[in-house]
Amino acid sequence: MSANFSTKTAKKIVDFLKNLPNDRIQHYVDFKELQIQRFEKIAGIQSSVLKDKKFEDGLSLSDVKDMLTRTKSPLGLQKSVLKKFAEAVPQETWNDTLLNQQLASLKTISNDKYKKMYDVSDKLYQPHGNPQYYQRLLDEITGKSKENFFTAMKTVITGK
Repeated sequence: MSANFSTKTAKKIVDFLKNLPNDRIQHYVDFKELQIQRFEKIAGIQSSVLKDKKFEDGLSLSDVKDMLTRTKSPLGLQKSVLKKFAEAVPQETWNDTLLNQQLASLKTISNDKYKKMYDVSDKLYQPHGNPQYYQRLLDEITGKSKENFFTAMKTVITGK
């Protein structure tokens, strides 16, 4: 009963994580993908996220893993040190209450509970000190416009 309930909760978590938006900036490790992999193991689902992404340096995650497994001792460490590292890494033990807490926290994040609870005034969103500067920052963060080299130099020289 408990194991079945845990897998159902883990499946709910995986479905919930899949509905989260993707990061705009690509990283070597993505929070969403990592959490989906983590909870798919608990739910007993075949991993759907495992994709081999190539990054700017031309390496993929599987290339790095392959290098580490091919070498006699990864990172130049002795086997005894590697064994101590492996023993020191805690194994994840999930129970129903922990999985329910994870699901509740994900729902809280998606509902913007704390954004609504601690509403920020417009003074912080649009400061009076230098409103154009902050508007340019917000536009660049949200992806509305990008500052090219010439406008950046104009900003540095004129301060506007």
